[in-house]
Amino acid sequence: MNIQTWIIATLLSVSLSAQNSVSVTFVPVIDGQPLVLHQMYQYAGKDSFKLEVFRCYISGLQLGDNQPGGYFLLDLEDSASMTIRLNDIPSGTYHYINFLIGTDSLTNVSGAMGGALDPTNGMYWAWNTGYINFKIEGTSPVCKTLHHAFTYHIGGYMPPHQTCRKMVLPLKKLKIKPGKTANIRVEIDLGKFLRQTDLRLNNQMMIPSAQAAQMADLFAKCFEVSR
Repeated sequence: MNIQTWIIATLLSVSLSAQNSVSVTFVPVIDGQPLVLHQMYQYAGKDSFKLEVFRCYISGLQLGDNQPGGYFLLDLEDSASMTIRLNDIPSGTYHYINFLIGTDSLTNVSGAMGGALDPTNGMYWAWNTGYINFKIEGTSPVCKTLHHAFTYHIGGYMPPHQTCRKMVLPLKKLKIKPGKTANIRVEIDLGKFLRQTDLRLNNQMMIPSAQAAQMADLFAKCFEVSR
């Protein structure tokens, strides 16, 4: 091996061993504290609620203007699913993170898929209604339903009731350094979502509708980068 070939091989080896990555952790919170499933929380200062299920699709996750890709299913029952790792991120300073809450229309008209999009995950309705973008289930004494349950399965991809939401969250000049892993924490304030939803009157939503689209808007406002 001549010196030129050796230098190229060495530089390539260093480059491959110094790949940059970013870990994005989504943390559902209540009153600023990580939410715990099956634990009782106060509702509107006097009533209470308990969450049993939280699942949400995140797709097209990208840092800055990098090429997006992938579908991820957040499931609070599976703590590992709440962190998404992005590899091969170019070094530099980044000012925002992009993603979709849910799945886009093309994915929905493509029929049931595998992996995170596998129907066995319980997040797929049918070919004509598509995927459930997020699912929140729990109980509250104020719900006049069987077992005091509330159920929100929010989906729908056809106009005018689309529920997929594009998110652009600002970062505080996140610096990606060679060979390092940066960490981003995105909080999802489910307390805000539930406290702005009248559990007495609106405790069941399981079809695409104007009201489902309004709930998707409210849910999107609950996302914020905390660090």
